[in-house]
Amino acid sequence: MTVNEQFFSIVIMTVSGIMIGAVIDATRIFFSAISPKSLLRKLSRILEIVVWALLGVISFYIIFLIKGGEWRLVDPLSQILGIFLYESFLQPFFRFLGKVFIVLIIKPIVAIFRLIVKLIKGTIGLLIGIFYVLFRPFYKLFIKFKNPFYRHFVNIKRTIFKKY
Repeated sequence: MTVNEQFFSIVIMTVSGIMIGAVIDATRIFFSAISPKSLLRKLSRILEIVVWALLGVISFYIIFLIKGGEWRLVDPLSQILGIFLYESFLQPFFRFLGKVFIVLIIKPIVAIFRLIVKLIKGTIGLLIGIFYVLFRPFYKLFIKFKNPFYRHFVNIKRTIFKKY
């Protein structure tokens, strides 16, 4: 392996360390934003361990792609350097990008989804209201005719199912 390839692999592992720091920070922010009573919030420690494990698998896959599976001590050290770089210098920038992403992409999608749900609920409520207005006279007639028969049914039911 030449010096150029080694430098290239150190840079890639440092960038992967920065991405690991960003993913872990994003998951921690996500879990802290969830309601404390939520099941997802209660399982946040376990899910964070799962995220760490997945990031470890992805890191080893990157090493496999770059170096053909040759693991050296420089690789985890450069990833730790990347995590420290993220925590020290890049965290405010990534958090700003995350807020911009939420404001420009996530919130409009959620607003459109809520609008669609409100339109569907409103349409169903309107249809139910129309049916209610149309069938209300028939319901009143049904109640008037049902009451005499219902009293006889209750008496029969009481005689059949008497408690002794």
